[in-house]
Amino acid sequence: GTIVSLKGLVNKSELNGDRGFVKQYVPSSNRYVVELEDSEETLSVKPENMLQHIHVTVHDIQSQPELNGQTGTVITWFPTKERYNIYVATMKKVVSLKPGNVVLETGVVARVNGLKSQPELNGKWGTIKEWIKESNKYNVQLSESQIIRVKVENMIL
Repeated sequence: GTIVSLKGLVNKSELNGDRGFVKQYVPSSNRYVVELEDSEETLSVKPENMLQHIHVTVHDIQSQPELNGQTGTVITWFPTKERYNIYVATMKKVVSLKPGNVVLETGVVARVNGLKSQPELNGKWGTIKEWIKESNKYNVQLSESQIIRVKVENMIL
């Protein structure tokens, strides 16, 4: 399963920041079963209470072009700055990047954010089906019958 850290928990706030891995998704409750690293305790967690520590590809950085094409691991998300901290192993450094400079892999579940044309979709979770490099957009599956195309910067973990 995907490695995650817990965030924003209210009833078990002492677990915020703890790491674990996703064991399964339970569609009926729209929650994930997460097994904690240290205790092997399992929790039922809402998607918004997890940060996925997934691999991403750095894209379209004008100021530091040497970063483009590098693979990194998401460490944290800063909602106030709307940036990820990403560890780029080959360069042995952490970089702070906007969602528009981070390409999520096919199959990653992410949240629609900041859409102006269809604001009713903001906050919905979908699965990245494809990244279209030429337009820097994703095809995102929101449901069995609904696939949308959105800019990279409009999908966040």
